[in-house]
Amino acid sequence: MAPIFHSLVLGASIASLASANILQMDIARNPVAHEAQLRRRQLENQLASRGLEARAGTVTAGLFNDLQAGLYEANITIGTPGQTLQVQIDTGSSDVWVPSSSLQICSEPASSGGGCDGGTFNARASSTFLDVEQNGFNISYVDGTGSTGDYFQDTFAIGGATIKSFQMGLATDGTIGQGIMGIGYNNSEANVDTGNGTIYANLPNALVDQGVINTEAYSLWLNDLESSTGSVLFGGIDTAKYMGNLMSVNVYASSRSRRVTSFTVAFTSLSATSKSGTDQLTSSSFAVPAILDSGTTITLLPDNLAAMVFQELGATYYRQLGATIVPCALANVNGSLNYGFGGVGGPTINVQVSELVLPLTLTNGQTPKYNNGQPACQLGIQAAGDLPILLGDTFLRSAYVVYDLVNNRIALANTKFNVSSANIVSFASSGAPIPSATSAPNEAAVTQTASGIPRVGATATGSGALTSATYNPTATGLSAASGFAATSTKKSAAGMHPQPFAWSRVLIGFTTLALMGLGGGLFTLI
Repeated sequence: MAPIFHSLVLGASIASLASANILQMDIARNPVAHEAQLRRRQLENQLASRGLEARAGTVTAGLFNDLQAGLYEANITIGTPGQTLQVQIDTGSSDVWVPSSSLQICSEPASSGGGCDGGTFNARASSTFLDVEQNGFNISYVDGTGSTGDYFQDTFAIGGATIKSFQMGLATDGTIGQGIMGIGYNNSEANVDTGNGTIYANLPNALVDQGVINTEAYSLWLNDLESSTGSVLFGGIDTAKYMGNLMSVNVYASSRSRRVTSFTVAFTSLSATSKSGTDQLTSSSFAVPAILDSGTTITLLPDNLAAMVFQELGATYYRQLGATIVPCALANVNGSLNYGFGGVGGPTINVQVSELVLPLTLTNGQTPKYNNGQPACQLGIQAAGDLPILLGDTFLRSAYVVYDLVNNRIALANTKFNVSSANIVSFASSGAPIPSATSAPNEAAVTQTASGIPRVGATATGSGALTSATYNPTATGLSAASGFAATSTKKSAAGMHPQPFAWSRVLIGFTTLALMGLGGGLFTLI
């Protein structure tokens, strides 16, 4: 994971196919992991399927989804004989690690945050297990969770492909009971910062080294919020899964290390479109580094930008709950947030507001309601505060994303939802450019400053409906806001009169959250 818990897991019931130089698998959303992440995020705020075609040169892993979930899972097999586990795919971290059968949290009750639902690995039961560094594995995340243990090597199978002597972490202590399949840059491996400093061949490297794929690259298709499946495709792209053209942008180096260690791109515009109009929420000089992170459930925006989005959508941030609340009826409203990258003319991803409305449930199974009787849900966007800008699953579901770790490029296009066909094109060779992708035309006008923050120059030009919308820095008189109104009176939910809470514990999906400082709430339970 990166700055918050990340995850994707290859599905258990999939028919994954692999052939020379490709690997593709379905993946599934994990409700338990998703809600645990929402709970961690809230506590932080309170305290401040189907088989897909294979093509030569690629491997496809299927992604499975659950409406109540936000993180994705896949099946892997480790050891001899093979032991099957479910791990969360994470573009924000770089190690594959699994919980040991001796990990204490696995024996603790789920009601207290325990359990290892994805399974555990018994090293003694594998004849090919090799412990390569005792106490050498140590990974932690900004949400305060982490795991420690050993680095080991063993046979690893995923999506029909098998890797011999693959290095992983074995968690023997820690606060996370779910294995993680990190597929980021190898220079972000836990060992680099917390171990002996050496870099080993992580999963993208190992797939290339053992001839499974041609280059360290993969594409991600999460599908929509209601869908049960998506896929991750190692070594290629699937042209049937996106609309329009793929357009690539640069991946930025870390301002601290001056190395490319995460999938950080220049986020250069945001607009809101509804039936009543379009508002440009950013100025022509706006540019911030944003991390594309499959393992973060929600999206974290700069505070002032998040405030404008909340006003557009009629959202209210409730501090005691640590979440942003909207009427559930917002999911039925036509409208979108439009994210631009790489300067004027760069790729624009249109995120329908229906993809941003997440469940909010009481411990008795009921949905909380506003004082006018409207059901309340959670918005999948929050203010970042001191955290990095993260574009998580509430953004990524609307994008087809290609990650090229060799050339440090990200290609983006608007996704096609619920597509059963496939047209897989593999990368031709190591270091080959992303197939079918063009570069953002004004990317040269976006430069990285000494602090690592991208800056937009004055030479970029562009045209189109979204670029012509008027920038409104004060977030007053927003023309699109009335088109997003989801209340029966066509008024923003933010204007509803607050009512006291009628409950003392809130359940996000299946996870209960004890509220701090009750009283003066947004809803009354009806």
